[in-house]
Amino acid sequence: MIIPKSLRAVIFDLDGTLVDSSGEIAVALERTFRERGLPPLSRQRVETLIGRGVVVLVERALAEVGAGTGDTAAVVERFEAHYAQTVGTAAVLFPGVAEGMQRFRAAGWPMAVVTNKPRYFTEHLLERLGVRGLLAAIVAGDDGIRRKPHGDMLIAACKAMDVLPERTLMLGDSDNDIIAARAAGCPVWCVPYGYNEGKPPEQLNCDRLVASIDEAAKLLTSAAGSGFPSPRE
Repeated sequence: MIIPKSLRAVIFDLDGTLVDSSGEIAVALERTFRERGLPPLSRQRVETLIGRGVVVLVERALAEVGAGTGDTAAVVERFEAHYAQTVGTAAVLFPGVAEGMQRFRAAGWPMAVVTNKPRYFTEHLLERLGVRGLLAAIVAGDDGIRRKPHGDMLIAACKAMDVLPERTLMLGDSDNDIIAARAAGCPVWCVPYGYNEGKPPEQLNCDRLVASIDEAAKLLTSAAGSGFPSPRE
């Protein structure tokens, strides 16, 4: 694939792309289920449920253990209470994330995170992991914008960075990210190590698979060259 030299900004997905957060999510879910007398799910199983926000995560988890979803709102409330205690305590950046984000920063690329995770958890996680200050924008799942796989959140991030969608790369790990990027008019690359709702990365219909965020940063900043025009130039 020829790398477009017109790209000048990047949007990251959060869970499964920048951050390996499934362990602490699984702990919060286990504590929630224990309160209700439900069996726990393995971390590996929880990974397949991540990607479409807290409500869908809880609904899927309840279905996994054969529990009804009629009381989903109450279970979500308890999950969020437990997750507030675990968020940022065990999550780590995936290899190459810190290096890649610093490389984008050094090249003058504005960066944003777009995630279906609620803002409180998103901000807390990024602060704990030391990368919040590198971002020009965050668009979160409870911001009142139609969530991924709709393209609205990506368009909002592009507006916040003052960069056109066609000049902004989406970097994600799932079909959810790909569909949202296509809807917004952004090119989209994926990393192969994420969650993707349990599907093999080879099935991702993205424009390119890259081994890490740092690999993407090396390719993009090298292709763009040293001259950095204005975002809408």
